[in-house]
Amino acid sequence: MAQTLTLRAYGRTVELAGSKAVLELARERLPPSYRPASGRAERQWSVESEDGLEAVLSSLELWVAEHARRAVFVHAGCVVAGGLAILIPGYSHSGKTSLTAALVRAGALYYSDEFAVIDRHGLVRPYARPLSTRTGSGAAPRGTAATKRVPVTELGGRIGRGPAQVGLITLLRYDQAGWDVTPASRADAGMYLLQNAVAAQSRPRACLNAIQEATTNVIALSGTRGEADEAAEILLEMVTR
Repeated sequence: MAQTLTLRAYGRTVELAGSKAVLELARERLPPSYRPASGRAERQWSVESEDGLEAVLSSLELWVAEHARRAVFVHAGCVVAGGLAILIPGYSHSGKTSLTAALVRAGALYYSDEFAVIDRHGLVRPYARPLSTRTGSGAAPRGTAATKRVPVTELGGRIGRGPAQVGLITLLRYDQAGWDVTPASRADAGMYLLQNAVAAQSRPRACLNAIQEATTNVIALSGTRGEADEAAEILLEMVTR
């Protein structure tokens, strides 16, 4: 028999319908910022089995990201080291999760592997859902059974708390040739974030204002990186030295 789970996050109320077991899994896979709520939901989703849960959660999270109040969501990995946030903008399968995981293994605090949540002051807030990793074929699309969410504690990592100022924004693609980066301007850094902002089309002013605040005093890099663990060590040194 289907049950319902009503949650409130970022000023929006959503509802998920499914079996008790599936709804318990949904609570585990969503970040703590999704809290049980009462009242009428603005949007509803239904899931019949665990196999379909990832696709449903992806749709639910994206809707909340699009319609969030008082926050701008950017597709980006995010960790914090030395009190400063490192943002890794990029859509799914761009390599941001592997680099985020490497940074966490190297000692950075985990904020997110999918969304950097930027408030109106330009500070990044945690969105600490379990990391999405792919299993099996690398060609398997996100939202299928080939996607697995891994708690950050399984990597030996810790979840960060509270807001953090952005210190470093990287737009790096993997290349077996290794590390080859060039500095980017503040304007470039803002463009990296705007291109990956979920609500760039529907709420352009809010996105621009939040991104402008977030990039007031940042280092930005573009180019190529080698293996994620090697790149993580370099990036951490840049924000903690």
